[in-house]
Amino acid sequence: MAMRHLRSMGMVGRIALVVAAALLLELLGNIALHRWQEPELVSADQVRRIAARLVEAERVAVAAPVPDRGRAMHALAGDGMTLNWVARTVITDIGAAPVRLGAMRDRMTRSEPSLAAGELRLTLIPSTAPGRRDLLGARRLADGSFVTFRISPFLGAPPRPNMVVAMHLLLTLSVLLVAVLMVRALIRPLRDLAEAADATGHGRTGAFRIDGPPEVRRVAAAFSAMQARLIRTMDDHTQSLIAVSHDLRTPIQRLHLRASLIDDPETREAMAVDLREMEHFIGSTLSYFRSGDEEAPRLVDLAAIVTTAVDTAADLGADIRYQGPDRFETMARPVAMKRAITNLIDNARRHARRIDVSMHTDSESIAIDIDDDGPGIPPDLRAEAILPFRRLEVGAAQRPGGAGLGLAAADRAMAAMGGKLILADSPLGGLKARLAFPNSTEGA
Repeated sequence: MAMRHLRSMGMVGRIALVVAAALLLELLGNIALHRWQEPELVSADQVRRIAARLVEAERVAVAAPVPDRGRAMHALAGDGMTLNWVARTVITDIGAAPVRLGAMRDRMTRSEPSLAAGELRLTLIPSTAPGRRDLLGARRLADGSFVTFRISPFLGAPPRPNMVVAMHLLLTLSVLLVAVLMVRALIRPLRDLAEAADATGHGRTGAFRIDGPPEVRRVAAAFSAMQARLIRTMDDHTQSLIAVSHDLRTPIQRLHLRASLIDDPETREAMAVDLREMEHFIGSTLSYFRSGDEEAPRLVDLAAIVTTAVDTAADLGADIRYQGPDRFETMARPVAMKRAITNLIDNARRHARRIDVSMHTDSESIAIDIDDDGPGIPPDLRAEAILPFRRLEVGAAQRPGGAGLGLAAADRAMAAMGGKLILADSPLGGLKARLAFPNSTEGA
């Protein structure tokens, strides 16, 4: 019943519950600290014996002659309690101020109700034992004289101020920790929903439970339905583009064949250039939509992938150099990595004369830099350059043939591996494209 009521409680109610729990914990902690600061050294059984002995002392003092009252009181002493009789006393009552004295008075009167009828003074004095305090008291008799008593020891000495401050700080930190853990559990459904939304942005279906307060459950249910529609729409569009790209290859090949039969060399070469550009566009499109989301990570020699891409570019006539380890194993998606590196090198080949490729690694991260001496990309256009099918005038004016998908495909491949593509200024004067992603040997 309680769990069902908690499940139906809204976000405001749950936050109020967290605040109430923190305040209750703080209150209980302060009560415990207060008791710890003044430890009472008298047990409940001893309190009952002390109350009974005080009643007996009052009876004996009233019955005994005045000269004998002192000796009679001394004879009744024991159990940590000394007794005396005096005609007058300077003992004043402070029992209403300290909490311990008020509690002691209540226990004594509950044990012996007759003590509540007359005047009973209670006060605290330092004990002869170091670090202790004694209870000093006086009971007024009917003739105006007093039976005085001393209980030693009654309270332990209070702790040092720095210790009290330290314990209060520890209590505050404990309450704060409990509150943080409760709030963390409260917002866990929102965190799961945010992770699922991020996964949807990368074309994956993020798994999450529809749980939490009613407001969050309604949002999660609506998001789950929207997520399914988005993923289905994205898949339909992707498959349609892939199918169209594949279907275009056959007429392009027929056009290649017909172009080769044209007698005019200039016309034949112009058509061949256009057809090669179309083929490159189709290849870039397929590469973008196959950027590695469907590929499982495995242990690969990343240095071999990079050097192979560099050697291929060099065979095509590029002035390209590689600096980095000859062998480096890590968990990665090899096909996605090869496409990303090849796309960036191809971009650099179209716009620059010199290309430097370097790989930097440590225990936690990997960075692959492709530097060129081309025109580069202005900082205010770099975010736009990563968008798919976006060709900037800087690159287009340098050399035709790009599809506007090289950087987008590399960025998408990095996102699939938990990394990112970073564009910056190159020491060579052109563009630096950095592939940065985590270093992992899990599964090795």
